[in-house]
Amino acid sequence: MEKEFEDSFEKVYENISKECFDELKKIKSKHNSFTATSLIILIVINLIFLFLDNMEPLRMLAIVLSIIILLLILLFQNQNYRKIYKIYLINGLLKQYNKNYIYEQTKGVSSTEYAISKFDVSFDEFYSEDKIYGTLDTGEKFQTAEVITKDVSRYIDQNGNTRKEETVLFRGIFGIVYLKKSINSNIYVLNNSHTRKFSQNRVEVDSSEFEKYYDCITDNKIKTMQIFTSDLIEKYIDIIKENKNGFELKVDDNMMFFRYKCGKVFEPPIFRDGLNKEFVKKYYKLIYFPLEIMTKTVQNINEVLD
Repeated sequence: MEKEFEDSFEKVYENISKECFDELKKIKSKHNSFTATSLIILIVINLIFLFLDNMEPLRMLAIVLSIIILLLILLFQNQNYRKIYKIYLINGLLKQYNKNYIYEQTKGVSSTEYAISKFDVSFDEFYSEDKIYGTLDTGEKFQTAEVITKDVSRYIDQNGNTRKEETVLFRGIFGIVYLKKSINSNIYVLNNSHTRKFSQNRVEVDSSEFEKYYDCITDNKIKTMQIFTSDLIEKYIDIIKENKNGFELKVDDNMMFFRYKCGKVFEPPIFRDGLNKEFVKKYYKLIYFPLEIMTKTVQNINEVLD
């Protein structure tokens, strides 16, 4: 799959650079020009206060207000560029992968939909955005999104103040597929663990490299081995080479869930160039690899059930 990805990305990068790079650079340049102009104006105003007589009480106020104004300008521009960056680049990458899929940066999956998967036993806080959804060629509807779950504990410190301590349980991409057919069994693929090595529900697939990284737990070994063909196994191996946390998948009758613990996704960098080739490749991988595994798994399930 790595060669397939590289061939796909070269064409994607060529197309996306033609479609959106110039526009994003113009917007960035306008932001920088406006910031520089605002900074010069604020410096001039502060110099006036500095040299005018009887302005000493207002000089510190002018400096503080200037800093606040500059920070607000930077914050607004960052939020504005973030929105435009996602509209052009992330949506553009998705359309290059599949023009029929839809991207909505401000929407996500619900906490209820995530909880149904039972990936996390429990969580106190939930956040989701960057939703991708559509219909596969085989007819199944799916949705993916960035998901963040947190465990939150509160305690009283030595001064009697209430403090909040957060632990991130998961941050990455989560997805759901609504299967047209029920497999009438359960499959769970997760990171390899020595404690599961001798589980009677663990199935060994035909790949020593897969076995090194993953455990596959099921109540129907025959059907699972039919689903996990060599080309699907290869996709699992490729994705864990990109990220040591690997890829978790659950199939429960007529529902399929997956999650990919990859941290923050689809955000423009603050100090780096978000349009350089390696950075664009990183975000295309976050679209390409999970959707490839999801699509191939569904195709194999349908073939087994036919």
